[in-house]
Amino acid sequence: MDTRNIRMLIGIVLLTAFLIWVSVANLDYITPKDAAQGNQPGWATALFWQGSQERSIKVHQGLDLQGGLQVVLQADLPAGQELQEGVMEAARVVVDNRVNGLGVTEPLVQLQGNNRIIVELPGIDNPELAISTLRETGLLEFVDAGLRSIPTGSLIRTSLGDPKVKAAGIITSGKRITLTADMTSTDSISPTSLDNREIYQPDQVYKTIVTGSDLDEVSNAGFDGASRQVKINFSLKSEGGKKFGDYSGASIGKYLCIVIDKTVLSCPTIQARIETNGEITLGGSSLEEGQALAIQLRYGALPVPLTVIENRTVGPTLGQDSIQKSMRAGTIGLTIVLLMMITYYRLPGAVSGVALIVYGLLNFALYKLIPVTVTLPGITGFILSVGMAVDANILVFERLKEELRAGRKLKNAMELAFARSWPPIRDSAASTLITCLILYWFGSNYGASVVKGFAITLALGVVTNIFTAVTVTRALLRFVIAIIGEDVANNPILMGFALKHSDTTQTAPGWIAKLMNIVEHRNYYYMFSLTLIVIGLMGMVFSTVQFGVPLKLGIDFTSGSLMELQFENPPQPSDIRQIFTDYTYKDTDFNDTNVTTAEQLGKQTILIRSKFLEEEPKAKILAAIKEKFGTFTELRFDSVGPAIGQEVAQAGISAVFAAATAILLYLVYAFRSVPNPFRYGVAAVVAMMHDVLVTAGLFALASIFLSWEVDALFLTAILTVIGYSVHDTIIVFDRLRENLPQRRNESFEVVCNRSILETFSRSILTPLSAIFVIVAILAFGGATVKHFVAIMLVGTISGTYSSIFNAVPILVTWQRGEFWQLWQRLTGRDKITEAVAQS
Repeated sequence: MDTRNIRMLIGIVLLTAFLIWVSVANLDYITPKDAAQGNQPGWATALFWQGSQERSIKVHQGLDLQGGLQVVLQADLPAGQELQEGVMEAARVVVDNRVNGLGVTEPLVQLQGNNRIIVELPGIDNPELAISTLRETGLLEFVDAGLRSIPTGSLIRTSLGDPKVKAAGIITSGKRITLTADMTSTDSISPTSLDNREIYQPDQVYKTIVTGSDLDEVSNAGFDGASRQVKINFSLKSEGGKKFGDYSGASIGKYLCIVIDKTVLSCPTIQARIETNGEITLGGSSLEEGQALAIQLRYGALPVPLTVIENRTVGPTLGQDSIQKSMRAGTIGLTIVLLMMITYYRLPGAVSGVALIVYGLLNFALYKLIPVTVTLPGITGFILSVGMAVDANILVFERLKEELRAGRKLKNAMELAFARSWPPIRDSAASTLITCLILYWFGSNYGASVVKGFAITLALGVVTNIFTAVTVTRALLRFVIAIIGEDVANNPILMGFALKHSDTTQTAPGWIAKLMNIVEHRNYYYMFSLTLIVIGLMGMVFSTVQFGVPLKLGIDFTSGSLMELQFENPPQPSDIRQIFTDYTYKDTDFNDTNVTTAEQLGKQTILIRSKFLEEEPKAKILAAIKEKFGTFTELRFDSVGPAIGQEVAQAGISAVFAAATAILLYLVYAFRSVPNPFRYGVAAVVAMMHDVLVTAGLFALASIFLSWEVDALFLTAILTVIGYSVHDTIIVFDRLRENLPQRRNESFEVVCNRSILETFSRSILTPLSAIFVIVAILAFGGATVKHFVAIMLVGTISGTYSSIFNAVPILVTWQRGEFWQLWQRLTGRDKITEAVAQS
């Protein structure tokens, strides 16, 4: 046995043992603030790329799996005012500090573009309060009111700026601030409406004496022992204390107003000089609200106002149900793929099964070591990658059959099979990685974490597949051949086929070779494809008439809110809708709200689609629903603002064209060794657009008859279909690239048809493995990804068809000049040419 292969096998065994340890490990280490870096455990020190504060070897679940909140905050500046450099980074730091103050585990706070911050809070209990804590500027001001008190709850202009006329988040009426010196308030605290308030004394600008930046320490909120009211103690820094002392000493008898975000909380009278400590008393507020205010004060004011443009909430029960269903679907799909490989390829198939297990362990270990946040589409991406992972093995094993039938010895045939299968494996992997890169860009720039999670898991699957399918499978096959011997090639039971020497490499079944001269009958296949596309286009036309757009768009693209509620005794949808139609917020009505029933977790749910809901109207509507119909569980809530909806729609179209262009350029480069490489790229893109149109057309019909809506996962599915379509086309193109120099005595049409037939089996088997997995997810997976998986199924079938019956025939049509002839007939130039020739 080859010494090099023995070393390779030892390395694979050691790697597998390590992967098993990582897969079962559940470790987490947070560096104490006063600890040296050397005090970390060995495993944490090795994971230097994870950051300096927290390192772990554990599964990081996304929001859709463990429940939680994702919110996108956007800088809210007056028209014409531009953001100063560094302001958003400063705002991100403040938001990050506030998030840490909430005590959320594994939060995410990052900049998005040049004016947005995306925040993910797993496992949050009170999303509305969390949003208020994050977005309110939290600007505390001690304002000189002079000799006239300002009513509590008023909005005022200060020397630090004007207020925004809207609700003040968690700062509600009934709260006041007192100081621990002789200072009294002559104003009574009365409820004040926060809706549509006007600025008090709009011509007056009140001078700010000190702000929250002058605070030294802010305590957590707690109950006052005597009054049982929530209070927050604070102290001033030396410089702030001096300013406050100088002012208070010279202003005895005047009014001093305590203001949060331009809202007056109280206006006590100054009775003595004050320099040091004070307390904020929150009238009838809860301890939770007090803690939120303390967080705002402790970590400072935001340098720029932020508004919520996207808000997504997922309940934990829905996520856990999705995990269970996805894992069940994945297990079934993986089992089917393994059985298919073993049944069809026998011994080589069993070897690929071992490599597939290593592939699964390697992916799971990478998710924990990098770490990768696992989302439901991410799990789906991994399960799909399992089906696609055997593609490379199928290419190798089919090539192995050809080499053996050509009379080569088993060992030599195996090495040639791996060597000659590498170009299509490489090129198809590159095309898939291109789409993953575009998906990652889209998910990162438009807050679609589920899209980004899918892109990461699919990309990791592609990369690890190259390692396991090429390196691990080859090392194991070399070992098996060395043990069993070359004679195993003559054993049809172990090899799965009878060895019949042949001077042709044609691998299509005989009946196909006789009945399907694909190149000669290409016009029939063009007509069939055109029929499918026309049916889809008609569906888009009907959809345009019914919905105003070719595909019914979901809130990801149109803006709006989607809420799913589960009741013990579900009310009628019309009764829920009535609550929305009776409600108006800032001159916005909700008369067009759509309420339907659905099923989730085995129970009936109420699905509500409405205009964009901010925190306050959502809270009021939910309170009205609870009052009328009793308690309920909010399974999920998605809310996308108009601005980001339009941007996502435009970015989605750009992403599809970017993927097509990038793949075109790559294929032109990959096939640069053959004549007219540009034609190969164009033919692949045309076949790819065929798959996009067929898939989109079917979705348009589903939109009409099943009310399916386009969301971010639809775009993910379309881009994945693009990558997979090219993957199948490359298999045939690669054989054509190989045959053209070897068969110069044959016409181009004959070589093309030969290449199609030679790769027919692998062109069918490679998507078949993915289809098994897709069907398993469709049948047993969670409802959240059913539309996504259905698109994948249609796209995979269409991609298989177009790769065999469209892509290569397009090359023949182009080579024979038939496109130019068709153009002449359509424009009438053929008659002119004929007339000139006759004359």
